[in-house]
Amino acid sequence: MRHDDRRSRRTAGAFVLGAAVLPLLAACGVGDDGSACALVMQASTLEVRLADSWPDREAFDVAVDCPPGTGGCDLVRAGSLQLVPAPDAPPIAALSGGAAPSVAAPSDGSVEAAVEPSPPAVAGPVWVGTAFSPPSEVVVTVVDASTGDVALDRVVELDWQAENPGSNCAGPQRATVVLDDE
Repeated sequence: MRHDDRRSRRTAGAFVLGAAVLPLLAACGVGDDGSACALVMQASTLEVRLADSWPDREAFDVAVDCPPGTGGCDLVRAGSLQLVPAPDAPPIAALSGGAAPSVAAPSDGSVEAAVEPSPPAVAGPVWVGTAFSPPSEVVVTVVDASTGDVALDRVVELDWQAENPGSNCAGPQRATVVLDDE
C-alpha cells in the first residue's frame, strides 16, 4: 500500500467522521450555566383577550397580527389551521392497509364534486396562538362582530416570560395581554 493511499483513506475517514459528528454538535446549544441544551424549535404562546370589564365583550372579535413590514412573522391563531390531504395523495385505506374512514360515496353511485375545504372560523374575545419566532410587538384589532366596526386598533409591546422559569435551557415562552375597555 502506498503512502498516498493511506493518507487519502485517513482524509476520507476524517470527512465521514466530521459529517457524522457535525449534526450532533448542531443539535446542541449551551444553557445559561454552560450545560448542554437540545436545540428544538419550541412554539411560544400568545394570549390576547378582552378584560372582563369590557362592555358586552362576547360581541367582539380580537384579531392579532404583526406590524406591517415585519419580516418572518409566524403567528398562527389556535384552531385556525386545517390539515387537508393533497389532491394526489393515496387514499387513507391504501396507506394503512385497512378500510378507509367513514367517507361514503353517494348511495346513487354518482360522483360528487370535491368540496374545497375552508379553514375553520375562529372568533371571539380571546385570541390564543403560537409563534416559533415570538415578535416583540403585535397589532391588536378589536372588531364588533355584528357590524364589522373597529372598536380598537393598536400596537402592543409584548413581555415574553419563560414557561419553565429556572431552567438553564431556553424553552417555550408565554405572553398575555389583557385589553381594558376604553
